[in-house]
Amino acid sequence: MNATVSLNLIQTGVLLFAFIGAVRLVGVDRHTTRVVFFAFAMACALLSNLYWLTYDILRPETRMPFAANEIGEWALFLLLGASLGTDSVPGALHPEAVCAALFSTASAALWIAWSGEWVQDILTGAAYGYFICRLLVRIRREGVFSGWEWVVLAAVCPVLIAAQASIFFVPVALKRPLDLFCYALLFAVAVLMIARAVPALKKGAPAEAAVLRTFAAYAWALTALYMSAGGFYTAALMLSTLCILLMFLALRREAAAA
Repeated sequence: MNATVSLNLIQTGVLLFAFIGAVRLVGVDRHTTRVVFFAFAMACALLSNLYWLTYDILRPETRMPFAANEIGEWALFLLLGASLGTDSVPGALHPEAVCAALFSTASAALWIAWSGEWVQDILTGAAYGYFICRLLVRIRREGVFSGWEWVVLAAVCPVLIAAQASIFFVPVALKRPLDLFCYALLFAVAVLMIARAVPALKKGAPAEAAVLRTFAAYAWALTALYMSAGGFYTAALMLSTLCILLMFLALRREAAAA
């Protein structure tokens, strides 16, 4: 059993814990709709993980074709986005939503270039884009991020996409340093997001801020996961698992504060 399979088993356990915990919160939290969507999202992620683990056991080291676990991931993103509520100004064009759409589109283009799987990468990019659009608009509306955090995101995202795309065109000698530079950006922002999310869980801090910060940390951990390979993929998987736990703790704290 390799490290990735072991970590997926751990993540499956965390997903099961979060799912059961969210189900128990239903009826207790006044934000019942959010908790219900989150519970369904965890159920979809859990089924996706179980499918992937079963496939890996039956066909180890074999590339997975378009499969049911992809549908589970799309449902995860759509449900997490729906849990954030609807836009209070229907049809409004938010700059954050535009930037999120551009980032998810560019990310999907990179995934296609790496894997050659057009259909599933386009659909994954669309679902993920919906999630981060909803998330960033809500973060801006609630004033959760400070000015310097928006500056960091605005600077890192285009640089990251440009650096990842450049790897296809630079000389061989520059590919590895540029790749490491991308990993440095991905994990630096992931650590920053988590470091900002954890203090938001303490008593006295706004419950909504805790939810949005943990969701943001998870969204970036997924970005790192989808742009990583080898040991870096394993590290990103660990961070995404931690963020799942943080999201549940934030929702539980929101329920306690209701």
